[in-house]
Amino acid sequence: MKVKYLVEVLEPRTNMVKVTMTIPVSSIKNLSLFLPSWSPGSYLMREYSRHVRSFRAVSSNGETLFHAQTAKGVWEIDFSRSDLKQKDVKEISVHYEVYCHELTVRTSHVDETHAFLHGPTYLMGIVDQKLPNPELTLRFSSLWSKVTTGLKDISPGRDVFVYTASDYDVLIDTPIEIGCHDTDGFMVNNIPHELAFYGTAYPHKNNLKSDIKKIVEHVSQTMGDIPYEKYVFITHFVPKFFGGLEHLNSTALHFDGRKLGNRKDYINWMALVAHEYFHTWNVKRIRPQELGPFDYLNEGYTKMLWLAEGLTSFMDDLFILRSHLCSLEEYLEIIKGNFDVYYGTPGKKFHSLEDSSYNAWIKLYRPDENSKNSSISYYLKGGLVFAVLNVMLQERGKGINDLLNLLWKSYKDRPEKGLSTEEVFSMVKTLGGQTTLDVFEDMVTTTKDIDFDLYFQKIGLRFKWDEPKTPFLGAEFDYKEERVFVKTVLLDSPAYKGGLNAGDEILSMNGLRLLKADMGEFGKLVQSNINYEFLVSRLDKITPLTILIEEAPRSLKEIQITDREKALKALGVV
Repeated sequence: MKVKYLVEVLEPRTNMVKVTMTIPVSSIKNLSLFLPSWSPGSYLMREYSRHVRSFRAVSSNGETLFHAQTAKGVWEIDFSRSDLKQKDVKEISVHYEVYCHELTVRTSHVDETHAFLHGPTYLMGIVDQKLPNPELTLRFSSLWSKVTTGLKDISPGRDVFVYTASDYDVLIDTPIEIGCHDTDGFMVNNIPHELAFYGTAYPHKNNLKSDIKKIVEHVSQTMGDIPYEKYVFITHFVPKFFGGLEHLNSTALHFDGRKLGNRKDYINWMALVAHEYFHTWNVKRIRPQELGPFDYLNEGYTKMLWLAEGLTSFMDDLFILRSHLCSLEEYLEIIKGNFDVYYGTPGKKFHSLEDSSYNAWIKLYRPDENSKNSSISYYLKGGLVFAVLNVMLQERGKGINDLLNLLWKSYKDRPEKGLSTEEVFSMVKTLGGQTTLDVFEDMVTTTKDIDFDLYFQKIGLRFKWDEPKTPFLGAEFDYKEERVFVKTVLLDSPAYKGGLNAGDEILSMNGLRLLKADMGEFGKLVQSNINYEFLVSRLDKITPLTILIEEAPRSLKEIQITDREKALKALGVV
């Protein structure tokens, strides 16, 4: 079934994309078309079909075909409701429009400055059909002059834009940037890597092209080969934005271009580039068995996102260190920040990495005021767990690279089949023995405490703790002008024990009004081990609360280097 798509963005000010699908018909039987509800790599039902309008189907002889929407993202074309005969029709065309005005890496955005087209949001598929070698033709505003995409260009001339992919999965997994964006590129192992930059970046002294190339060279060398013919980095520089989404031979990235000149932010940006680029191997090819083939209309549950995202979260910062884009001290400061979040998340007591992975659809991507108390991020804890695994493997004369090699070999031996938890555990046992596996399995499947300090000491690093002895309430706040509202209450904190709730407006403490400016000085206004009388407004009812202020829990002050050479060796820095 050779399906062709015509995608038109002729009036970008309307934020609309018009799509025409031309579908060959070999027999007159009903067809069901669908628009995905979610994007691989972003585990939340986003219900893209809510932006579809004006769906219609027409036969090649011009007759309008009866259709009905049978589910939230499914339209059935019913041939039995017409007088068509097979000789009358060889193909049909389906026409629809999609509203595209949400700028994220997993949605499409169209305005007069550009069009960023994310496949699952606008390209319909056909139920139970893989659609080999689909063609996509672009027509767009004369305001624009460039198209950047990882799709294969089969345009017959420079005045048309025609692309193809091996099948529907690859087609929608390849984003497109259209506009007047800046472009550049480089070669690695005779393979082109394209760069597209949309938006505004403040002046800075960093060389993005050179540094991204270093990441590509190092990661691809670590993995042993490059599994694509071309790679595309699409970057949107937009204030207050940060994030990325991986694709088979490309990535979409968001970053605040004003911050490229700030050293810490720049390192964070480079780590994001490394994270999404490493997904080219880990996730897009090495993957949990549940993540493919995709069911785009229903959740793809897996307990293995600790492998997909946890391993990637450990490797991204490590790749920056190994590529000499940051110092050991800068790397450890990043890791310390991860530990700060980990130790400040009570939910680690309730969700294992497997639990966190399985519940991604309703937890990680739907955070609320109680998320910190109920779960732990498989990105965060997963990355720290793989740091421990690397230490344990080092004790056996191995390292994390050896695990990467086994994972990649497993993929190449059977590229159509994903991995099970048992298979990954078997690789760990092969490299580190039964004791290493027992510890690693516990870290993945249970909520047992992990003595990270002990493991870090084995590679020349040591935790230095801070005992602040400062007053501690255990709540986070939002503000409406000068008014103070409770955003989050941490489990077992003084605020929690005293009955403070998310959503409460704090009116006063010990009879005096509390306003936004006071919260900035809160630690100076109270003392530990003393009760304070609060008045809050809860659902417009004035409620008194007595809260005993406690001392703040200890925190990680720094990760000290006790043996630099040993640490660098363990982290694979040469």
